[in-house]
Amino acid sequence: RLEIFMKYSDILEAHFKYGTTREDIIKRYGYEEILDNVVLAPWWSHEIFNDKVLKIEKVSDKVFNIYGDGFSFSYIEVGQVGAPVILDMVLALGVTNCKSILFIGSVGSLSSEIKIGDIVIPNGSICCDGASRYLNRNFKDEFFEVEYPTVEFTNKIVGLAQGFDVRYHHVLNCSVDSIFGQFVHIDEFLEKGALTIEMETATLFKASSLIGVNAGAIFVVSDNVLMNKSLFSGRSDEENKYRHYVKEEVIPEIVCRLFKG
Repeated sequence: RLEIFMKYSDILEAHFKYGTTREDIIKRYGYEEILDNVVLAPWWSHEIFNDKVLKIEKVSDKVFNIYGDGFSFSYIEVGQVGAPVILDMVLALGVTNCKSILFIGSVGSLSSEIKIGDIVIPNGSICCDGASRYLNRNFKDEFFEVEYPTVEFTNKIVGLAQGFDVRYHHVLNCSVDSIFGQFVHIDEFLEKGALTIEMETATLFKASSLIGVNAGAIFVVSDNVLMNKSLFSGRSDEENKYRHYVKEEVIPEIVCRLFKG
């Protein structure tokens, strides 16, 4: 597969060819004060850290720098979901001092053993998106290929999750382009070995590797289609309460410990 991948330098040279500079990219994305560690959140607000003893500074419309005792990280509120926007956000981080990216958000379960509110840490994500083609020469398709997070970085996330009294799973994930359109293909995803499903991390892992930074992800399960508990219907108040606890209490603590160590 390596012969079809572009190099990050190829992508930057194309920008330079048409008059864009590194400084232009940084300004465009509000990345002037990006720290070494970055948390990328398609939808979750930085306010999940409000209950902790932290200093939170807004540095641009989407970027918040968060400082704790012996650690710091930039939190990017993307405000959108899907592989294309994550692709652009990660590629732009390549011209900053970013060294590690942690993706946080929600994931759907494709297993009766992975329940709503559980933590999921993907050990790989099957590419079922179209955005990843932009990182290949001649738009070569890699549909159903697996993209991987950084092993050591991911193992550290798993180790931290083990320190909490919550259920966690380290499994193969699938990244798709459509929430509404995914249901008719669930059996195909299961045949490929996927146990969870979301929209961004295959592209995230691939783009992070391209720019040369560590990458990993941690999710909370928001729905389980096999148990008729989808984003559209079926979830109980108790399940939603547990999910919010993990999202707002457990995952923020894992994030802080990850970058403190």
